[in-house]
Amino acid sequence: MAAAKTRRQKAGLTAALLLGLISCGKTAPGSQTALYWNREERPGGAFLADGEGNEAPLKAYGRMVILSPGAVETLYLLGGEQAIAAIAASTLDPVWPPERTAALPSVGNPARPSLEAVIALEPDLVIGSVMNIALVKDLASRGIPAVVHSAESLEDIFHSTRILGILCGREGPAEALITEKREALARLTREIRNEPLGLKGAFLYSVSPVMAFTSQSLAGDILSALGVENIAANMPAAQPVLSPEYLLSQDPDFLLGAVFIPSAEDIIAANPVLLRTRAGREGNIGIIPSSLLLRPSPRIVDGLLELRAKLKTYGRRTSLQPGKNQEGAEPPAPEPPPRFAGPGSPATPNAGGVPPATPPHPRSLRSVQARLRNLTAFPLRVKEK
Repeated sequence: MAAAKTRRQKAGLTAALLLGLISCGKTAPGSQTALYWNREERPGGAFLADGEGNEAPLKAYGRMVILSPGAVETLYLLGGEQAIAAIAASTLDPVWPPERTAALPSVGNPARPSLEAVIALEPDLVIGSVMNIALVKDLASRGIPAVVHSAESLEDIFHSTRILGILCGREGPAEALITEKREALARLTREIRNEPLGLKGAFLYSVSPVMAFTSQSLAGDILSALGVENIAANMPAAQPVLSPEYLLSQDPDFLLGAVFIPSAEDIIAANPVLLRTRAGREGNIGIIPSSLLLRPSPRIVDGLLELRAKLKTYGRRTSLQPGKNQEGAEPPAPEPPPRFAGPGSPATPNAGGVPPATPPHPRSLRSVQARLRNLTAFPLRVKEK
């Protein structure tokens, strides 16, 4: 019972975050240069304007309530945590550094912070997240300076880090941190140029149906930074569904799930057709921490380095045609899943012959389990400051 409740809570929290991230996109189609936070110079001084129409004077604050985990992490990286009056804490996905943020006052979890608790703290600034846009607007209507923190690209993270440095009075450390992370990305870029991965794949956030992040997202920008071809990059919808036919035609080298997806087994169980792709045949299906894709913090750069090392274990794509094995022959088709029909009526396969939401035959699933080498989330061993 307790475990089920925990799963429901985590699903609700991540659902709120994901839907917010998908719906708040401000980046123009075909471009990733738009920024979520912007500095505006006015006769009365500089102001911070967010992508939701909120604004606040751009200056140093001493009593901030921060509801965005990414902003909390950034302030700790900058040494500006003394400006934090409270955070929105979650036992399901602790905010880094957990041993220190656990001691901070909490106003609720990131998806449902308490308006009354925030007001009672008398903050001079509230930094919300895409999970609590309505609360931020409510606070602003009461005369409490409040903005929403988010990022849709790595460049956006660097930009917001610079502004967070101003807000906590740590502009110098912010510039130093940005320089450090840019240099790490430059080294990664050189490494990719000298030793390209030669892979294509996707970050998934749903398995029934299969849905993936496009290039117009932080997750998509991560794939681009890694020199990986995102098979969902140019899908027309903001929330693209990857059909079985499309997945077979693309033949991805890897598929990594996050957010709503608990395990690699769930990806295969809901989509047996994936066994006919290279990702399925070679066990290149796994789960990565959602914080790597959804938490706008400079620590993502460190996660990128480990993610590249993980992807290198998948090996480069050969010149094989989609759906072929190393010998150039068609791989054996997975055992058909059981088909269910009403009493007295014959079972009929759908177009394509693989009911996408029907679990595979137990023997087929056991064969998948034997080949998958990424059944659990791999930890990001990010070096701490």
